[in-house]
Amino acid sequence: MKALRFHGNKDLRLEEVPEPVAAPGEAQIRVDYCGICATDIEEYLYGPKFLRQELIPLITGHEMTGTISALGEGVTNVSVGDRVVINSLLSCGTCWWCKRGEMQLCPSWKVLGFDRSGGLAQYTTWPASEIIKLPEHVTSEAAALMEPSSVAHHAVRRANISKGDSVAVLGAGTVGLLSMQIAKAKGARVFAVDRRDMSLGMASELGAEVAINSETTNPIEALQELTEGVGPDVVIDAAGAASTPDLAIKLTRKGGRVVLVAIYVDTPSFDFNSIVTSEVEVTGSIAFTREDVEGALDLISSGKVQTTPLITEQISMDEIISVGFKRMTAETKDVFRILVSPQS
Repeated sequence: MKALRFHGNKDLRLEEVPEPVAAPGEAQIRVDYCGICATDIEEYLYGPKFLRQELIPLITGHEMTGTISALGEGVTNVSVGDRVVINSLLSCGTCWWCKRGEMQLCPSWKVLGFDRSGGLAQYTTWPASEIIKLPEHVTSEAAALMEPSSVAHHAVRRANISKGDSVAVLGAGTVGLLSMQIAKAKGARVFAVDRRDMSLGMASELGAEVAINSETTNPIEALQELTEGVGPDVVIDAAGAASTPDLAIKLTRKGGRVVLVAIYVDTPSFDFNSIVTSEVEVTGSIAFTREDVEGALDLISSGKVQTTPLITEQISMDEIISVGFKRMTAETKDVFRILVSPQS
């Protein structure tokens, strides 16, 4: 089968590899779609950062949906032909964090495309217990963004948003726009802050009350004006620039909450006194749990979260490097998600 394998820094190769066989308790999945995301780009440009060194060369890709193509021994919860998504984070189930239900903090976690062969291939295998069937009316294209939707769902859960809260999302990329929609589904007023007209336009299309261009408008003043002079209750930093945590704290009202969901390539710095004097709570958010996968799927199924507007282009396996990675690494990034169709 065809698969994209990471061999090292800026070294991706489309190769022929053996088709994986489902072990007992696993299912083989024919990959219908797999997205290329910012983390894939960071690994390509600066990695390996999160990929397990001893597994390289490794099939990459972690945002996938597919159809069950074969079952390993003992699998009864799914059938051949089922369209599915997966909980792409496997935890040990026995450590201190897992026993508390915090699987995303498991020291032994294993993630699709980082610790196990990923979804930029024609087939993959996964434990059947962590495979979730899709409702008939949810398209495979919409389900392909389940992983970033789950990341966004977890960030919004970490924010403890209540109905009527004001929420500003800093960075209207894929995760930011999904977080904004999920916050709105919880009854929040939502605002978006970004520098790209493309992102601001999409934020307005997907329900932002106001989309603020931080290049032309002072976002602190704008958000205070929109919130009776106090600032948003919650700011979610999905931008991930070195300066954005500091800006997120300045945007938030006194006593409000900041959730950092981005992965920072450069090390941010800020004056911790700004946290002390404002009593702003700063919370990290990493990955997700199965609860987030199921919660995100429910919101997509109900139409409260839209993912298909965030699909900029669909490409074949042969176009992954020449089109997909080239477009995602361009200085003027004009995409949200590019989906790869491994079967085409």
